Amino acid sequence: MKNLVDENGKIIYDNIIERYSWITAENQKCILSPDSDGLLCGLLMSAMFNWQIVGFYDGKIMALKENERIDDCIFLDMEIFRNYVKSLGQHMLLWNKKSIPPNWDNFCNCISPNNIRQYDGKNNFSKKYPLGTIHILLGIVGHKKQIEIKKDAICPLLYTDGTFKNLFRHVK
Repeated sequence: MKNLVDENGKIIYDNIIERYSWITAENQKCILSPDSDGLLCGLLMSAMFNWQIVGFYDGKIMALKENERIDDCIFLDMEIFRNYVKSLGQHMLLWNKKSIPPNWDNFCNCISPNNIRQYDGKNNFSKKYPLGTIHILLGIVGHKKQIEIKKDAICPLLYTDGTFKNLFRHVK
């Protein structure tokens, strides 16, 4: 199996796309987190790959279009702990990599930069992925297709999921 990151921790997009081919597949159904990051992900995938938004999930309550099945959908901006569910997120999931739960492979269909880099909250929190899900998705999709980001789209991209605060909190 090919590595998903290089020796410097840089994500290898070709290998991500190869392992998780569904992330750049046409005409998929998706379920979004109901925040700006999830909505931006849904807009991007609808525009680039003709994905259909069939539901929303906030981690507790799901609104799903009638007769849809979650295992036919891709969850955007959330990691789903079910091996039969495809998902993409950027949240810190593992507390301690020295004590990984035996069923951790339930994330086998989940694209998560922190999991890919084997970062955990206890040992690597300061190195965690600092951006939103839309940003990693732009990297993956942009590796496959040309994306034009208009000037008036930069502000919403920088403010989603606290990205602006994460990147510029130490600037005086």
